[in-house]
Amino acid sequence: MNTEAILEKTTCFRDDLLKDLTDTEFAMYYLEAALADYKEDDNTESLWMALRDVVEAQGGKVIAKL
Repeated sequence: MNTEAILEKTTCFRDDLLKDLTDTEFAMYYLEAALADYKEDDNTESLWMALRDVVEAQGGKVIAKL
């Protein structure tokens, strides 16, 4: 199987993640996991990436509710 055939049969992880994050409950669990990781290793970069992912997936409606 050549590379082009493989790429046609695969999906982009980020695209799939953003699709999943449109579900509010999934997004909540994703952020809870990111926060737990932050509390464990104090890595703000991962936490900010998770927040960015959710805001992007939710189309900004998350921020509007704050």
